[in-house]
Amino acid sequence: MTWTLAGASGARLAIRPTPWDARALGRPTLDITEASLAGDEGVADDTDVITAFRDLCEAEQAGLVTGRLPAERRIAIARLQAISFRYVETVQTLRFANLARFEPPCRPAPLRLAAAEDHAALLTQAAETFHYGRFAEDPAIPPEVNRRRQVDWMEGLLAGRATVLVTGASPRPGAFMAFTTADGSADLVLGGTQPDQAVLALPFWTAILLHLKEQGIRRVDTVVSAANIGVANLYARLGFQLTGTLVGLHLHRP
Repeated sequence: MTWTLAGASGARLAIRPTPWDARALGRPTLDITEASLAGDEGVADDTDVITAFRDLCEAEQAGLVTGRLPAERRIAIARLQAISFRYVETVQTLRFANLARFEPPCRPAPLRLAAAEDHAALLTQAAETFHYGRFAEDPAIPPEVNRRRQVDWMEGLLAGRATVLVTGASPRPGAFMAFTTADGSADLVLGGTQPDQAVLALPFWTAILLHLKEQGIRRVDTVVSAANIGVANLYARLGFQLTGTLVGLHLHRP
């Protein structure tokens, strides 16, 4: 389901419900997926769309509205901040554009599919070790809500929403990566090492890229919080390039 709010002067908002966020927060949540607001090219006024947006939030009893806009869209970001959205995060979009040219920087770690015996440790890792992202970096969201969000996310990935590969023995693998593939491209959705096995990061990520290369994947995309310097540097060492910067904004409603 997506709502499209269109104004008389060219303004437009596309909004979707986000039940995966709502389950953690305990209230309905929404996400802005497209925005054309006053100050954007061809948009003279957005008053009617902002009014419709507020009416939608009230009708849905939304407790949280999220959105990510390209950092260069400063006027649109300021417009959302003017209606009480707050800055939460900066996100970098990264890409390895031609995986056929990937040269491993080190010896790859052995890979295997995540087994049922690994699930408990992976869920614990999700709850305790991820400190970056939309919920984790929002000071208005309690840490326990972020932990619920991360566990729910991991449960969905393990249930089949992504391929999950790991390294290390059951029942506590040292690292994992969840990814999806389509039309020759891969999206690295979520990955990490156990805190006491951070040394695995480079050989494990190397193994993941070699695996995708062997599967005929041509391009790999991912996103990383700009605050997560260690992971950003890991992707840089692997040869990923920065393709964009997004600003994350949140509107909390009583």
